[in-house]
Amino acid sequence: MIDFRYHLVSLVAVFIALAIGIVLGAGPLREGISETLDEEVGQLRTERTELRRELEVQSQQAAAKDEAVDLLSPRGVAGTLNGTRVTMVVLPGADRNDVALLEDRLSEAGGVLALQVEVDESFDAAEIDDGILEGLAGTLEVPDVAEGEGASLGAVLAATVAGADRDGEVGAWLAAGERLEDEGIVDLRWQEDQAQVTDRRAPEALLVVGSGVPADGLEAGEEQAEQTRLQTRLDLVRALDALGLPLVVAAAGTESQALADGGGEDGLVQTIRREGDLRGAVSTVDDLESASGRAAAVLGLAWELQEETGHYGLGEQAEAPVPAPPPLRLSSTRSSGLEPPATEPVPDDAAATTDP
Repeated sequence: MIDFRYHLVSLVAVFIALAIGIVLGAGPLREGISETLDEEVGQLRTERTELRRELEVQSQQAAAKDEAVDLLSPRGVAGTLNGTRVTMVVLPGADRNDVALLEDRLSEAGGVLALQVEVDESFDAAEIDDGILEGLAGTLEVPDVAEGEGASLGAVLAATVAGADRDGEVGAWLAAGERLEDEGIVDLRWQEDQAQVTDRRAPEALLVVGSGVPADGLEAGEEQAEQTRLQTRLDLVRALDALGLPLVVAAAGTESQALADGGGEDGLVQTIRREGDLRGAVSTVDDLESASGRAAAVLGLAWELQEETGHYGLGEQAEAPVPAPPPLRLSSTRSSGLEPPATEPVPDDAAATTDP
């Protein structure tokens, strides 16, 4: 058996080792450790100061470039949408400042914002009586894009904003819009001309402005609500695509939220880009908060009128920051001596050098 003297010797050895450590730490080793730590802390402070200075310079450069793009955009988009009647669908979560600036860019392109549809949050939850939905679907040409029986709210809204009356119905889409407005699903804002006459013809092109759907990083308990929100918006986009009107889906995020989960890209935009059938038919923009993103949305819509689809911005699957300016629409401008207009939104050489 181990006797008491063994325990005593062990305790003494521990105390001797502790005493030696204290003596060395307070004496010979102290200077070396202290100097090393001071040097490392000083180096980290210097690096932090340099990084802050570099960030400030880059932020100033980015702001200057964005301002330059904003100043040049009116000339760059001018004439690309001359006379085109556009309906803008503003989904819940879209920034009102981005929407207002996008309206200005549409006007500078010569487009006519005939109708702006403000969509309520209840749309994302598909909160509407099934009987009302079936009644509206009976008067509209509603594409079958949802799983299960009956038309989805997204598909009915798509047929409404696209002016898709069923055969034999006249103005049913206008009545459907008023009913959805009565139900609190949408708020319709018609544009009046100088004679204060509301022009309620169906649109020639559609611009859907989104945001608020996370691409990744959902918290526990949010999966079902976010899935419903995304599915309802996808039904809207699929139905609009099926109805055949030129369509651009734009959202903010990849510039202001670049360090967030998913790179700040909106979930609806990301899903469109990942699904083969939609990617080849619906144009998208992922950085609507920037001047280049708003220009891309307008130019992308002009290319959609030329039956050319593209994906623009800073996101992972974007093809280019902005498309090339398309041919002018309904313009008699002489092109003699000027560079010929682009024939595609993203030329092959530009696509090869673009690395989002």
